[in-house]
Amino acid sequence: MLCAEQSMNEIRAETYSKTSFRSWLDNLCKEDRAKLFELEMWIKSFDCFFRIKNHPLSEQEQNDIVSKNFIEELKITKNVMLRMSYLANELISAESLGANRFDRYIEAKLCWAHSAESSLETTLWQTRPEESLALLNESLTDLRVLIDELANLPKLSLQAFTSIGKIVNREIKRCRYIELLLAQNYYRPQLDYLANSFLSKAINAIEDEVLRKEIVKVLLDFFRLLKYLDFVAVNLAYDRPLKDSLLIFSLIYSETQLLLEYLENRLLKNPNLPPNGSNAIDGCTYALQMDLKKVFGRELVGFAHLNQAPPIYTKVENSHGLLRDCFQQSVVSIVQIFQPDFDGTQLFETFQTKLEQSLRLRMDIWRLLCQLRKFEQAPDENKLPTLIEHMTVFRDTSLKSLMYKDWDDYERLMEQSITARNLDESIKAIHIFSTFLEALLGQINLRAVIANHPFDYPEL
Repeated sequence: MLCAEQSMNEIRAETYSKTSFRSWLDNLCKEDRAKLFELEMWIKSFDCFFRIKNHPLSEQEQNDIVSKNFIEELKITKNVMLRMSYLANELISAESLGANRFDRYIEAKLCWAHSAESSLETTLWQTRPEESLALLNESLTDLRVLIDELANLPKLSLQAFTSIGKIVNREIKRCRYIELLLAQNYYRPQLDYLANSFLSKAINAIEDEVLRKEIVKVLLDFFRLLKYLDFVAVNLAYDRPLKDSLLIFSLIYSETQLLLEYLENRLLKNPNLPPNGSNAIDGCTYALQMDLKKVFGRELVGFAHLNQAPPIYTKVENSHGLLRDCFQQSVVSIVQIFQPDFDGTQLFETFQTKLEQSLRLRMDIWRLLCQLRKFEQAPDENKLPTLIEHMTVFRDTSLKSLMYKDWDDYERLMEQSITARNLDESIKAIHIFSTFLEALLGQINLRAVIANHPFDYPEL
């Protein structure tokens, strides 16, 4: 009888928590909803960041993972914890709670402070979301003290790093309403995309209800990923510290992997998917896999240990651009399964079609090729620094639009041109580089998307 009564009380408490949480969400203003979404993002990013599979590692680092030093990765988490504390404080401020509710909240907290079992009661006695936020803030404060001490160590092992992650996530799980937030996936900020009239029209045209729900789920997941990238874009635009972005990228990597599994194991197997749908979904999954490799297998490798601002900015900017373009292209490709004339610019201001990307890439390759040919025609050691600068600019900008398999060849040939010991070696290296670019230009011209746009090889 006692067990049955206890179970009923637990069910009532859970039901009350969910009702209270939904009511709290509904009453949040737009600004506070944005803060809640950001707080949720950082909380989830912690869970992902302390899992090594979500880190950008070179092949050598993967082989020597046991001996890797994780001090720099740990230092990054401190700044994120400070941001999380700020957001939690904002959400439990007097303005958010209302004067009367805030007074009652402070009174309750003072009572807990004088209780011999305040810690246990705080954990169990979370009758409102604000109390969970206060508990979260308290945990973050304690964790920052520990991380400050650990960050002074010369080395932090893999085991210590992952153990810290487990402690952080256990502390978060004590917060009842935070758990509810993570369990339900807070989609409000992404729903604005679905309100787009052009997108709504395409979704409503899907007759099968199950398929329509699956498509909406996939789109919301992509919009969530794009929303994460918005935080990276703001940091880039306002020249803020960028290393915190590594946690966001880890979260994006983890959630994109889950999305890929859903596309392959659920959406592709829906019998009501239109005939052209399978090819479109296959194309999306391939592009996602390739761009994840570009970002996490190359672009962000070694990022945590960088100290100079220019390479940090370049790597974050390139990674952001690659993922944003890929996610936007994926959304548009999926919508076009059901509405072929759907225009991506109706949904994304920054949308760039595959045609535009290919045309720009072709022109950038041609410009660099012309610079190399001019040098071959009139070799001069004094021109080498300028030529190398052109190679570097292409590597930092347009290289990301090439197939992943071409990255290594480009960087290897560029390195040979830079390390040549004399003019003769430079001429030979640059001739090989020119031949490589000519072959690349031929491959670009074979792309179906620019079949109706012949290249006239303009004089530059």
